[in-house]
Amino acid sequence: MSDELVRVIQALTPQLPSMTLEQLRNLHAVVRAALQTYAKVQGQNPMPTSAIADLAKAVPDDLVRDIVKDLRAGPGVPGWLPPSRAEPVVRGTGWQSQPKPEDRSRQFAMFDQMVDAMVGGPNDTSKLRS
Repeated sequence: MSDELVRVIQALTPQLPSMTLEQLRNLHAVVRAALQTYAKVQGQNPMPTSAIADLAKAVPDDLVRDIVKDLRAGPGVPGWLPPSRAEPVVRGTGWQSQPKPEDRSRQFAMFDQMVDAMVGGPNDTSKLRS
């Protein structure tokens, strides 16, 4: 690591407890980018050797090799999902039946009763005479 970067990190260390979470995240991003840039310039891996060893212990080499082999063919499609169909929806094929027109015969009968009460039947002219 460059001496200048070490001095900057050492100068900021006492101020870390007073920084907000956003400031800490921004500082982390800047330091990480600087370390990666420094590693590229030096031709080194930006990860410490101990971290690489821990990763190698956690995941066996043959598993990583199989994963890389699978991904070289492109992203896989899950086999248990049925393929999606792009067919248009046909109305009237669902669980709900089509709406039926309303039966208005009761309304007509009620209207006829109101007319009969006000005017009389079709042949009653008694209420028309004064």
